[in-house]
Amino acid sequence: MNQKKIGILLSYSNLIVGMVLNIFLTPLMISSFGDVDYSIFKVMQSFAGPLSMFHLGISTIVTRCIVKYKTIPEFTEKEKKNTIALSLLASAVMSLFVIIAGVIMYMMIPKMYGANYSADTLLLGRKIFVLFVGSAVFHMLTDAFSGCIIGNEKFTVSSAIPLCRSVIKVGMIFVLLKIGFGALSVVMIECVLSLAVLVFTALYAMGYLKEIPKLSSFDKKQITEIVLFGSAILLQAVVNQVNNNVDTMILGVYISEKAIITMYSSALAVYGVYNSLISVVPTFFLPKATKLVSKNASGKELTDFVILPGRFQAIIAVACIFGFALFGRNFISIWIGEKYMDAYWVILMLMIPVTIPLVENTAISILDATLKRIYRSTVLVIMAVLNVIISVILVSFIGFWGAATGTIISLIVGHGFMMNIYYAKTFKMEIGRMFRSIFKGILPAGILASLPCIPLAVFLKDTLLFFVLKCIIFIIIYFAFLFWFGIDENEKKIIFGSLNKGKKLLDKFHKVKSAT
Repeated sequence: MNQKKIGILLSYSNLIVGMVLNIFLTPLMISSFGDVDYSIFKVMQSFAGPLSMFHLGISTIVTRCIVKYKTIPEFTEKEKKNTIALSLLASAVMSLFVIIAGVIMYMMIPKMYGANYSADTLLLGRKIFVLFVGSAVFHMLTDAFSGCIIGNEKFTVSSAIPLCRSVIKVGMIFVLLKIGFGALSVVMIECVLSLAVLVFTALYAMGYLKEIPKLSSFDKKQITEIVLFGSAILLQAVVNQVNNNVDTMILGVYISEKAIITMYSSALAVYGVYNSLISVVPTFFLPKATKLVSKNASGKELTDFVILPGRFQAIIAVACIFGFALFGRNFISIWIGEKYMDAYWVILMLMIPVTIPLVENTAISILDATLKRIYRSTVLVIMAVLNVIISVILVSFIGFWGAATGTIISLIVGHGFMMNIYYAKTFKMEIGRMFRSIFKGILPAGILASLPCIPLAVFLKDTLLFFVLKCIIFIIIYFAFLFWFGIDENEKKIIFGSLNKGKKLLDKFHKVKSAT
C-alpha cells in the first residue's frame, strides 16, 4: 500500500477517533467537571478559538516549494531553504501576534465573564485560556515542518502524527477523568501534546528529511507570495468561522423557542461530520497538483486529476445521502429524540448542495499549487454575505427553514456556479465532463440500492439495533451494485489492492505480536 493510500486511511481513522472523543468523552467530562467547570471550559475554548485562524497556510507554501525544487531545475536548493526559513519566520511572527492578542484577551476575561462566574472559576478559566493559547502557538510553529513532510510525500507520517496524538489524548483524558482530575488537566494534555508534535515534526523534518531552513535573503517575491497566500487563507478562515455560526446566531436573534436552536445546532453538527468525511482526500494531492501545474498541464489533464479522487469521494457521499434519506429519521429519534425530528430535513437539505464542492475539492490543490486561493476566499465572502441577507429576510417569515434556505442558495451560487466558472475559464477544466465522470455508475448504484431498503425504513422499529442492521444491509446492497456496474476495473483493483495490502499489514502485526 503506497504512502498516499495509507495516509488517507490513517486520516479517516483520526476522524473516527475524533468522533468517538466527542460522542463518548463529552458526557464523561460533563459528569466529571460539573456544570460550572464544564461551562467555563467550553467558554474559554470558544473564546480562544479565533486565535487558531492565524496559521496562514504555511504548510501549503512549504509543500509547494519542496515540490517545485524537485520538479523545476531552475528552482534551486538555496531558494527552497530560504522559502522554508521565511515561512518559519512568518509563523513565528504570527505566533507573537497571537501571544500579544492572547494577553489582551486574558486581561478582558474578568470584565466579560465576571458577572456569571465566581472569582475561583474565573481563575480556572484564565489558566485554561493560557493553555489554549499555548496550543495554538505550538500548532502554528509546527506548520512549516508539516509542509516539509507532505512536500516529501511522507503521507504515512503526516497522517500518523495526528492519529497518534488523538489516540494518546483520548487515553490520557479517560484515565485522568477516572482518577478525578478536572478541566485544567484536559487542556494541559492538549497543550503538552501540541508541544510534543512540534518537537517531533521539527526533528523529523530537519533530522531525517534534511530539510534545513536557512535564511539567505528577504526575497521580495517569496515574501509577497507568503503574504498574499496567507491573507487568502486567513480571510477564508474568518469567513468559515462566520459561516459555521451565522445560522445559529440569526436564529438566536429571531427565534425565541430554544428547542429550535438546539435542533438546528444538532443538524449543523451532523452536517459538519458529513463535510469532514468527504474532505479528507485533497491534502494528499497537493504535491501532484504542483507537479502538474509546474509542467503546464492542460485543462483535460487537470480535469482527469480531479476525477479519480472525486469518484471515491462520491462513493462516500452517495452512501451518506441515500443512507441518511432512508434511515436518518431513525438516527435522529435515537440520538436526540422525536422532538427534534425537523433536524432530519435540515440535514438532508444541506447535504445535497454541499456535495457539489465536496466531490471536486481536489481542485483546491490546483488553486494552492498556483497560489490562487484568494479568488476562492473572495467567493466565500460573497457566500457569507448572501447567506446572511437571505437568512435574515426569510427567518422572519418561515423560521429556521429560512436559515437553511440561505445556506443552500449561497452554496449553489458560490460553489456551484462561481467556482466552477473560474475553474473552466482559468484552468480550462471540463466541468461538465468532470461531474458526469465523477457520478457515472455511482449515483445509479445509490438509487437502485435504496429501492429494496425502503420497506426496512418504513416497517422496522426505530431502535439502535435495527438502525445498525438497516445500515449494514444498505451498504452491502450498495457496494454490490457498485461492483456490478458502478466502478470500473481500475477502481476495483485500487480497492481490492488496498484491502489485500491492509490485510497483509494486519497479518504482519499479529505475527509480531504473537512472537513477542
